[in-house]
Amino acid sequence: MEQRQTRTLARLQALSALKKEAELAKLATVAASRSRLQAALTALKRTEAPLDPTGDTATIDPAMLGARLAHRRWIEAQQRRLNQQLALVTADFLRQKPAAARAYGRAAVLEQLVERMQSDHRHKRDRTP
Repeated sequence: MEQRQTRTLARLQALSALKKEAELAKLATVAASRSRLQAALTALKRTEAPLDPTGDTATIDPAMLGARLAHRRWIEAQQRRLNQQLALVTADFLRQKPAAARAYGRAAVLEQLVERMQSDHRHKRDRTP
């Protein structure tokens, strides 16, 4: 009876390990998307700086001013789009994180139980003449 329980627990442990790996893979995918979006936002902020006027207001070219304004509007639209995507991905990340933590915890507990039952079984077997 005890060996059967150990085998059942070992199967549960194997399933929980698979579930843990699946949940961690989902979390890693979402985290990578999140990092990519944050990097894109940072890159957009860096591209805006060279287009700022250098402070020489006496020689402002109207065509250049129009180009700067159009570019700034484009950057702001891109930032809004990326921020919306980042908000959605962050929400997914925050939803996925507890599921991954739960799967990780279950796998760890079942692994400990299997090890404990197997060591108890070995001790009982060694004591029996």
